Amino acid sequence: MAEGGAARIYDLRIEVPAGWTQTGLSAPRSDGVNLYRTPAAQTELNFKAPAGDFVQYGYQLYSPAQAVTGKVSLNGQQIDSFTFPPSQFQTHDVSSFTRAGQNSLKVDLGCAPAPCDLTALHQYWTRVALVPARSPRTAVGLGVERWWLDAPGSLLSVTGTGPLLYDNVNFLRYLTGAQVQLSWPAGSRIIDASLQVAADQPFLASFRLDGVLLEQARGDARKTVAPTLNLVAFPQAKQLTVRVDCLKTPATPCARIYFTRVSAVPPTVAAPPDTMTFLTGVMAVLLALWLLGKLLRLLPQTRRAA
Repeated sequence: MAEGGAARIYDLRIEVPAGWTQTGLSAPRSDGVNLYRTPAAQTELNFKAPAGDFVQYGYQLYSPAQAVTGKVSLNGQQIDSFTFPPSQFQTHDVSSFTRAGQNSLKVDLGCAPAPCDLTALHQYWTRVALVPARSPRTAVGLGVERWWLDAPGSLLSVTGTGPLLYDNVNFLRYLTGAQVQLSWPAGSRIIDASLQVAADQPFLASFRLDGVLLEQARGDARKTVAPTLNLVAFPQAKQLTVRVDCLKTPATPCARIYFTRVSAVPPTVAAPPDTMTFLTGVMAVLLALWLLGKLLRLLPQTRRAA
């Protein structure tokens, strides 16, 4: 769930928020049922945001005869490429994190066969969500931190999922296959790990740590699987593997994950002392004991002198 305030969601088919600029899209038009805008070969959206806000741009391009590829970049860096098939209505979401101040989101269009017949293109759906992101790490006491996957600058990494998305309530990631792997920096001690697995059909979720089966559970469209896995007994563990077997459509990924986080002792705290640090500590203890012995030998002499 978003932290630091409510999400802001804008329907750019209707209007552009005050202070934002949008170029390359026509004024709103109607086909008699739905509103749309006609795009140019390049469209651009400029907006201001705090650093680390999550931004999701959703758009739908319709072309009656050509496949249309949209290449999306944020602040000069390409973050997505997607091809809309001809004569189909598909909505595609693109996401990233903002920088502080002015942000520029551009969409460059290409068609097959080229060139694009821009007069036939309709952009029916253009929506932007800006979501205050959570902190990637928070202290929970005694040198332990909570690390969140779905945050800018996260110390966790994941494979086997699509990009981070927002469903108007929570952050989520769709599985691209049957297996997800969650990993963390070398030298970290992971105390526990937690995530929620959901699907619109019956499924079996298996959780393994470096190949060791920790837990298995079944879920379905009404029941999620959300274990908190105790990893204290595995101080050297490097990654958690989650396998989701879809029981209705085994060959097709069906699941999504939410609320992925771990409780961890960071490497700087968890790492054992190096040799020099250890020897220095031993010398300090021996010196303290020697001085204490000298002091104790002096005490009887002091009493006799009195």
